Amino acid sequence: MGGDYVVKQISPEVEGAGNTALILEIIFGIFGLLGIGHVYTNRTALGIGLMVGWWIYIVIAATISSLTLGIAACIFVPLSLVIPIISGVQARTYARQNVETGNWGSVAKVAGGGCLLVVLSIVLIFVIFGGLAALFSLAGSY
Repeated sequence: MGGDYVVKQISPEVEGAGNTALILEIIFGIFGLLGIGHVYTNRTALGIGLMVGWWIYIVIAATISSLTLGIAACIFVPLSLVIPIISGVQARTYARQNVETGNWGSVAKVAGGGCLLVVLSIVLIFVIFGGLAALFSLAGSY
């Protein structure tokens, strides 16, 4: 009748994979690599898209926060914590609904590549600003 529903049994492997996707998404997302939990659930294109979009968000948030002398950070910092949690819940839900068990190989490739890009970007920023500082100090000494 009206109260009848079917409870779907989830295997321990799928339950564990869902929880792993949740944890990966939250931890990596907080550190700038949003999408790793989705990569773990075999949705590599979505994971990479989330990662690139997250980097764009971080740049925009940092720029706006700097321009507003940190006032906008009152909005961006909480969002930077909430969005990885929401994305992690979505990754866990997908793993449970589609009986996904996870793929560590894809996680290693995408997370490794993402970390490498982040490190290279930071080095490039320091080189650019260091070069500009050197130019300005040379120009000031004449």
